[in-house]
Amino acid sequence: MPCNPVNICNDLADRLANDSGVGGAKWGTEGEALNSIPGPILRAIESLNLPAMPQILLRFLEEAGSERASMDTLAQIVMHDPALSARILTVANSAAFKRGSEMRSIKQSLQALGTRMVRTIASCLVVQSAFGRLPGAGPRDLAGFWRHSLFVAELSRATAVELGAGEGEGEEAYLAGLLHDVGQLVLLGGLGKAYGALLARSGSEAELVAQERPVLGTDHGAVGAWVVDQWELPSLMADAILFHHLEPEKVASTDRLTRILWSAHVASQPAASPEAAQASTVEALLGIDKARFDTLREQAAQRVESLADALGVSGALDAQCLPQWVPDAAQAADDDALGTGVEAHMQATASAMAALQPLQQNLFGIEKDVDLLLAVCESVRILFGVHRLAFFVAQPGRSALSGTGIGGQPGLLQRLDIALQPGSSLCADAAVTGRVMSTFDAEPPEMVAPADLQIARALGSDGLMYVPMRGPQSLVGVMVCGVSTVQHARLSKRQAWLQSFAALVGASLESWRRARERDLQIEAEVTGRFRMQERKVAHEAANPLAIIRNYLTIVDLKMPDSKALSEEIAVLREEIDRVSAIVRQLNDDAVVAAPANGPLDLNTLVEGMRALYGESLFGTASVELELALASEPALARADRDSVKQILLNLWKNAAESVPAGGHVVTTTAIQVNQNGETFTELRVSDNGPGLPPHVQQSLYQPLGTQGATGRSGMGLSIVRALVERLSGHITCHTRAGQGTTFAVLLPASERSDR
Repeated sequence: MPCNPVNICNDLADRLANDSGVGGAKWGTEGEALNSIPGPILRAIESLNLPAMPQILLRFLEEAGSERASMDTLAQIVMHDPALSARILTVANSAAFKRGSEMRSIKQSLQALGTRMVRTIASCLVVQSAFGRLPGAGPRDLAGFWRHSLFVAELSRATAVELGAGEGEGEEAYLAGLLHDVGQLVLLGGLGKAYGALLARSGSEAELVAQERPVLGTDHGAVGAWVVDQWELPSLMADAILFHHLEPEKVASTDRLTRILWSAHVASQPAASPEAAQASTVEALLGIDKARFDTLREQAAQRVESLADALGVSGALDAQCLPQWVPDAAQAADDDALGTGVEAHMQATASAMAALQPLQQNLFGIEKDVDLLLAVCESVRILFGVHRLAFFVAQPGRSALSGTGIGGQPGLLQRLDIALQPGSSLCADAAVTGRVMSTFDAEPPEMVAPADLQIARALGSDGLMYVPMRGPQSLVGVMVCGVSTVQHARLSKRQAWLQSFAALVGASLESWRRARERDLQIEAEVTGRFRMQERKVAHEAANPLAIIRNYLTIVDLKMPDSKALSEEIAVLREEIDRVSAIVRQLNDDAVVAAPANGPLDLNTLVEGMRALYGESLFGTASVELELALASEPALARADRDSVKQILLNLWKNAAESVPAGGHVVTTTAIQVNQNGETFTELRVSDNGPGLPPHVQQSLYQPLGTQGATGRSGMGLSIVRALVERLSGHITCHTRAGQGTTFAVLLPASERSDR
């Protein structure tokens, strides 16, 4: 018998009322709504398994898989889909990848993730999309939802720009528009047919909200705001999403982003909808002439239509904008059922193999096994909807599992060792027996082991599921899923798929370790041969350098008294000494004294370097070198030779990139505060063409043996290593056609701290 949407909604309201006491409660303010999302709703939506438009997803996969992949192009593709944007923002703002402040843009997020992780995400999303349409799932038509979200995003950005917003604020408005209805996808993914029934009964967003509030105790705006808050994005974006169904008279007192999003949302509604009547308030709300706003609306609509035509997405912009759910008799089966028997097992194995393929392709490009585990972690989140995840890895030569050094998981788990003794913990039992074990099993142990309690507390989960990762020859580790009762029920039905996935991860890690051991052995043999050659080079180079230095002393004695000339010869002798020290470091038998750190006056050093290298580096290239040094001594705790090497490399890069007639500016500054510490700054700026994107992505990486052009070679890798050794920081700011600036912060000496 077909499902009745009315009966489903009534049943959902009753269950929520029994579970949390909120069903049928009087609806309060929108601010209260954000804090009153019922517990059952939060548990249901925790997995955030959002479907992306297949056309967008395939374009993203194709571009991400290209060796010529551009972050700009990838960002443009991602920004065309709410679910894909949500996934990228979620990963980039996770503990494993977040560095400092929150990731507020798609491009910034993609750059933080890196090409390898982006490819993994793209491949896993395609697999999840292909295998995620499981038996019993109702049809979901997202074309109208996608068009609506993209239109609101385009119009929000255009409106923000019209009001004089900068690039960052314009992108923030775009993302707010793109994600303003993401709560609908979250609720549909979490509640399935129960929320699908609400969608089926609603002809517009206004009608949907009117039904969500009494049945769910919340609405999709509040859920969307909650999701954005989980990413720790600016609260104004969450507020704008929360308030986009606010009454017109209340919107006037809100911030500009909220007013922009509200206006774009109203402008997107079909003429017959209740919210469309509120369009007359937009002119007063934004201060934009109605005719101009209508023009912005038409231009946004044209951009959406052009993209839809290019992707082959049918439908009209003013058609139904809600995700479509069609009740079906097959819906009676569980939304996440995989089926049983040989056929289901084959599907699970094929799914796991397809999901792991991008990981295996990148396997031998990683430096540490924990890097692969980060990619595995995100794959599990995408494929299985598990967001509380940890790993314990078998330690060679020890009968223990350890979480040490695995980024992105709680610090407690990184310090925890699990003894491989049967009966000591569920984690150990899963590892020893090779079977999946859970605290929700029908026959759990009489007493939960302390280690299991620690893991559950660290993950903040109701229960745990342990999935062993075994290679063909040995135990590699255990994957720990922190799950609720609802999540465990879902995951249990995908257990065959999860086990196949974990087995392939184990086999891949074991293969990587064996290959790594072989590589290290070969590397040790090759290194030994090179070290012998280095000693020979160091010995032969030291003699002529000593002769040149002695000859300069003789020349200085024979020259007439000239203070300026003597100073230049002294600088040359100092440079020869520096080169000699570098050569001596090639010889293991040489004893090199540790450099003395400061106080070093950067002003004096820069002026001396200009005297020695100004003409050879800049004069011959018709490039002007300008100095803008601090009026007081710029004292830093650093050794002279290291700072000279840093400055020489930065100058050399600048001189090679700036065309004739250009200029390079070197500045110093004192009392620069960062994170409570005081630094002295050395800055090199040029007005050259700027760094291309592919160079920016590997700025401080040394070149391969094949050689390359540009400024991403050995010099900058040496610069960063020297800066880090001096406990300093280096940053680069570049823009196409406007030049490049490298800023080096070195710890200030005590004399400059005063």
